[in-house]
Amino acid sequence: DNSKPHRKDGLIEWMKDMLNHSFVLDCLDTTAPDTFSHFEMLIEEHRIHNESRNGPSKLRQLVPTVGTFHTHLPLRKAFIAYNKKYALTRRKFITISFNELRHILNLAQIMALRGEEYDDHMAADRDRRDSLHTSLKEWANSPGFFHHDHDVLTSNSPPTFSLGDPAIQELSSSAKEDRVTSSSSNDDVSSMSNKSFRGPTMITFDGDQTLYRDGANFEGNPQLANYLYLLLRHGVTLAVVTAAGYEYNTEKYEMRLSGLLSYFKCKKLPEKDCERFYLFGGECNFLLKLGPDYKLHPVKEYGPGGWKTATKFILDTPGNWNEDEIQSLLDVAEDTIMKTMKELRLRGSILRKKRAVGLYPNPNQLIPREALDETVLRVHEMLNQHESVKLPFCAFNGGSDVWVDVGNKRVGVEMLAAYLGIAPDRIIHVGDQFLNTGNDHAARGVCPCIWITNPDETTYILKSILRLAGVPLDAFPDDKNCDEQNGAEGEEEEDEEEEYGDVHDNSKVMNFTTFCQRASMTNLDGLAALNLANGG
Repeated sequence: DNSKPHRKDGLIEWMKDMLNHSFVLDCLDTTAPDTFSHFEMLIEEHRIHNESRNGPSKLRQLVPTVGTFHTHLPLRKAFIAYNKKYALTRRKFITISFNELRHILNLAQIMALRGEEYDDHMAADRDRRDSLHTSLKEWANSPGFFHHDHDVLTSNSPPTFSLGDPAIQELSSSAKEDRVTSSSSNDDVSSMSNKSFRGPTMITFDGDQTLYRDGANFEGNPQLANYLYLLLRHGVTLAVVTAAGYEYNTEKYEMRLSGLLSYFKCKKLPEKDCERFYLFGGECNFLLKLGPDYKLHPVKEYGPGGWKTATKFILDTPGNWNEDEIQSLLDVAEDTIMKTMKELRLRGSILRKKRAVGLYPNPNQLIPREALDETVLRVHEMLNQHESVKLPFCAFNGGSDVWVDVGNKRVGVEMLAAYLGIAPDRIIHVGDQFLNTGNDHAARGVCPCIWITNPDETTYILKSILRLAGVPLDAFPDDKNCDEQNGAEGEEEEDEEEEYGDVHDNSKVMNFTTFCQRASMTNLDGLAALNLANGG
């Protein structure tokens, strides 16, 4: 629907269009891996291309709205693994969907963050290559999005990057059968540094619709809590970067994360692991840290060790803002929202906070999604044009409301990375709002991202990260009492003995009736379809 460009992702839509041609010709089985190799090469060329000196990259010319890629993306290998698990190329009537491409991109990004480089011109370490093959085999044979696992509907997710151009057969029986495992003893794991973890150094999360349902709290999800716990125990830094802005009222943040913090307490998460859990409220305005008492505590802002002082060298950070600029931005945003409310006759109210202003519906009323998007885009236009607005901001559709924050998640993630000394390309941001009316969109500019749609997908993404890192999901078997108290059952693994199958050449005569059906389902112009069929 071209009338809603703000609700489209240009890159994924383009990839989908490219794959539609092969689907119509019934040749996805033989052409799809090479198509993903082509995507991979275009993304890599775009990633290293200097557009200011050499003009737009090839990918930019094809997809003008394409953003930044922070790592190499192994799209071919990710597609082969995903196709092995879900048999996309075996379908007769439904082509590869937007969400499936999102999942493949997510998987590629996870693979890229294992910390391994694959280059056809370099001799790769055999054991490390085999460990990836084995991990991918286990991932492909594990319960997926359409399998119930502890009453949680698991799923895959993902945005961007590539490993190399391995032959399809590299995913077959050449992989070792030995499972890559990390130590399962508490002493070994508790002393583990992130250097030994084959995955991201830090993972940041949106709150609503990522860790918990929209408007709800983190409750009754021990499987997700366990994966977060395992990541902390294996040296990964975790941070919730949320639009919720309660200043330094720690009790309100703790209420939103009550189930997770209770889980950490039940598991007796060690103090040094607690110190790697952060929360950034108001996008980038209020930084808190988990203490040994399993409560959140404000992080000092100014002076030695203060997070605002330590990040002043970054121009857009809160330590460099002045109060007049903040209030000017909020004044313009509030005035725009007020005018939009009157013109569109919206039944809502305006709430102004210290660093944000928002529109929310009156009791027992709903504001249509279209009206919320219209309000967001009007605020974007006005703030971008207004001479007095010089600070970064985030105006977004929260699902049932609209909020405008001073600052955004790009600033929040960038500051946290600088404050903790973590390279941005070793970070993954997980969120559900990556379209340009969402508040995760800005994070794309500073670090790799994973695009999910609900907490179930987040759960599956973390499970995939742990699997590909070789971490046993039952690394702490003596702590199952916490899972039982929260209503979780033991994890069941499918242990299928299948190898990754090669993509065979299934050449056959095209059935013209089927061809026409596929052309109509993919909205492919009839004349263009006939030209394709005839090699034109």
